[in-house]
Amino acid sequence: MKGLVTNESGDFVKVHIIRKEACGHCKACLSGYSKKDMDIEAKNLCDAEVGDWVELELQDNAFMKAVLISYAIPLVGFFIGLFLGYYVVSPFVPLPESLVSFGLGMICVLICYGWIKSQNSRWEAGSYLPLAVRLTSEGYTE
Repeated sequence: MKGLVTNESGDFVKVHIIRKEACGHCKACLSGYSKKDMDIEAKNLCDAEVGDWVELELQDNAFMKAVLISYAIPLVGFFIGLFLGYYVVSPFVPLPESLVSFGLGMICVLICYGWIKSQNSRWEAGSYLPLAVRLTSEGYTE
Protein backbone atom coordinates (compact mmCIF):
# COMPACT_ATOMS: atom_id res chain seq x y z
CA MET A 1 0.00 0.00 0.00
CA LYS A 2 1.30 3.47 -0.85
CA GLY A 3 0.55 6.85 0.63
CA LEU A 4 1.61 10.48 0.81
CA VAL A 5 3.27 11.74 3.98
CA THR A 6 1.30 14.75 5.23
CA ASN A 7 2.81 15.24 8.68
CA GLU A 8 5.98 14.21 10.47
CA SER A 9 6.55 14.02 14.21
CA GLY A 10 9.55 12.20 15.63
CA ASP A 11 9.56 8.53 14.72
CA PHE A 12 6.06 8.67 13.23
CA VAL A 13 4.47 10.08 10.08
CA LYS A 14 0.87 10.68 9.12
CA VAL A 15 0.18 9.14 5.71
CA HIS A 16 -2.76 9.95 3.42
CA ILE A 17 -4.01 6.87 1.57
CA ILE A 18 -6.62 6.55 -1.14
CA ARG A 19 -8.06 3.06 -0.79
CA LYS A 20 -8.66 1.06 -3.94
CA GLU A 21 -11.95 -0.69 -4.73
CA ALA A 22 -10.43 -4.08 -3.84
CA CYS A 23 -9.45 -2.71 -0.45
CA GLY A 24 -12.93 -1.43 0.26
CA HIS A 25 -14.61 -4.82 0.47
CA CYS A 26 -12.75 -6.44 3.36
CA LYS A 27 -13.75 -3.81 5.97
CA ALA A 28 -10.72 -4.71 8.11
CA CYS A 29 -10.25 -1.03 8.86
CA LEU A 30 -13.13 1.04 10.15
CA SER A 31 -12.65 3.49 7.30
CA GLY A 32 -13.86 0.78 4.94
CA TYR A 33 -17.40 1.55 6.01
CA SER A 34 -17.48 5.17 4.97
CA LYS A 35 -14.91 6.82 2.76
CA LYS A 36 -12.20 6.13 0.22
CA ASP A 37 -9.51 8.34 1.74
CA MET A 38 -7.93 7.79 5.12
CA ASP A 39 -5.09 9.22 7.15
CA ILE A 40 -3.13 6.79 9.28
CA GLU A 41 -0.15 7.05 11.57
CA ALA A 42 2.84 4.88 10.68
CA LYS A 43 6.25 4.29 12.18
CA ASN A 44 8.83 6.07 10.01
CA LEU A 45 11.51 3.50 9.14
CA CYS A 46 12.66 5.16 5.91
CA ASP A 47 13.28 8.74 7.10
CA ALA A 48 10.35 10.05 5.08
CA GLU A 49 9.51 13.74 5.14
CA VAL A 50 6.35 15.68 4.36
CA GLY A 51 5.56 15.34 0.65
CA ASP A 52 7.29 11.97 0.21
CA TRP A 53 5.48 8.90 -1.10
CA VAL A 54 6.02 5.82 1.05
CA GLU A 55 5.18 2.13 0.94
CA LEU A 56 3.37 0.86 4.02
CA GLU A 57 3.47 -2.62 5.49
CA LEU A 58 1.96 -4.26 8.53
CA GLN A 59 4.23 -6.47 10.61
CA ASP A 60 3.77 -10.21 10.21
CA ASN A 61 0.91 -11.61 12.27
CA ALA A 62 0.07 -8.20 13.76
CA PHE A 63 -3.54 -8.43 12.60
CA MET A 64 -3.99 -11.91 14.05
CA LYS A 65 -2.42 -10.88 17.35
CA ALA A 66 -4.76 -7.91 17.58
CA VAL A 67 -7.78 -10.14 16.88
CA LEU A 68 -6.67 -12.61 19.54
CA ILE A 69 -6.21 -9.84 22.08
CA SER A 70 -9.58 -8.29 21.26
CA TYR A 71 -11.65 -11.47 21.20
CA ALA A 72 -9.85 -14.43 22.79
CA ILE A 73 -8.97 -12.76 26.10
CA PRO A 74 -12.58 -11.63 26.79
CA LEU A 75 -13.88 -15.05 25.70
CA VAL A 76 -11.57 -16.81 28.16
CA GLY A 77 -12.66 -14.32 30.83
CA PHE A 78 -16.30 -15.13 30.07
CA PHE A 79 -15.73 -18.87 30.50
CA ILE A 80 -13.81 -18.32 33.73
CA GLY A 81 -16.70 -16.18 35.00
CA LEU A 82 -19.23 -18.85 33.99
CA PHE A 83 -17.26 -21.53 35.83
CA LEU A 84 -16.71 -19.45 38.96
CA GLY A 85 -20.31 -18.27 38.99
CA TYR A 86 -21.78 -21.73 38.62
CA TYR A 87 -19.51 -23.71 40.92
CA VAL A 88 -18.15 -21.18 43.43
CA VAL A 89 -20.56 -18.25 43.84
CA SER A 90 -24.02 -19.67 43.11
CA PRO A 91 -24.16 -21.98 46.18
CA PHE A 92 -23.98 -18.84 48.35
CA VAL A 93 -26.45 -16.68 46.40
CA PRO A 94 -30.23 -17.26 46.45
CA LEU A 95 -30.57 -16.79 42.66
CA PRO A 96 -30.69 -19.32 39.81
CA GLU A 97 -27.26 -20.81 39.04
CA SER A 98 -27.46 -19.90 35.37
CA LEU A 99 -28.22 -16.26 36.14
CA VAL A 100 -25.35 -15.99 38.61
CA SER A 101 -22.87 -17.67 36.26
CA PHE A 102 -23.93 -15.53 33.28
CA GLY A 103 -23.72 -12.33 35.33
CA LEU A 104 -20.26 -13.18 36.64
CA GLY A 105 -19.20 -14.14 33.11
CA MET A 106 -20.25 -10.72 31.82
CA ILE A 107 -18.45 -9.00 34.70
CA CYS A 108 -15.28 -10.91 33.79
CA VAL A 109 -15.66 -9.82 30.15
CA LEU A 110 -15.88 -6.18 31.27
CA ILE A 111 -12.81 -6.65 33.47
CA CYS A 112 -10.92 -8.13 30.51
CA TYR A 113 -11.87 -5.21 28.26
CA GLY A 114 -10.79 -2.78 30.97
CA TRP A 115 -7.44 -4.55 31.24
CA ILE A 116 -7.01 -4.55 27.44
CA LYS A 117 -7.79 -0.82 27.39
CA SER A 118 -5.23 -0.18 30.15
CA GLN A 119 -2.56 -2.02 28.13
CA ASN A 120 -3.44 -0.29 24.85
CA SER A 121 -0.55 2.19 24.95
CA ARG A 122 1.94 -0.64 25.43
CA TRP A 123 0.54 -2.62 22.51
CA GLU A 124 0.35 0.40 20.22
CA ALA A 125 4.00 1.23 20.84
CA GLY A 126 4.85 -0.03 17.39
CA SER A 127 4.04 -3.67 16.90
CA TYR A 128 0.50 -3.07 15.62
CA LEU A 129 1.09 0.14 13.72
CA PRO A 130 1.73 0.22 9.99
CA LEU A 131 5.36 0.73 9.02
CA ALA A 132 6.57 3.20 6.40
CA VAL A 133 9.30 0.92 5.06
CA ARG A 134 10.61 2.62 1.92
CA LEU A 135 10.33 5.73 -0.18
CA THR A 136 8.71 5.46 -3.58
CA SER A 137 8.30 7.90 -6.42
CA GLU A 138 4.95 6.55 -7.59
CA GLY A 139 1.70 8.23 -6.72
CA TYR A 140 -1.84 6.94 -6.72
CA THR A 141 -3.20 5.36 -9.84
CA GLU A 142 -6.97 5.11 -10.06
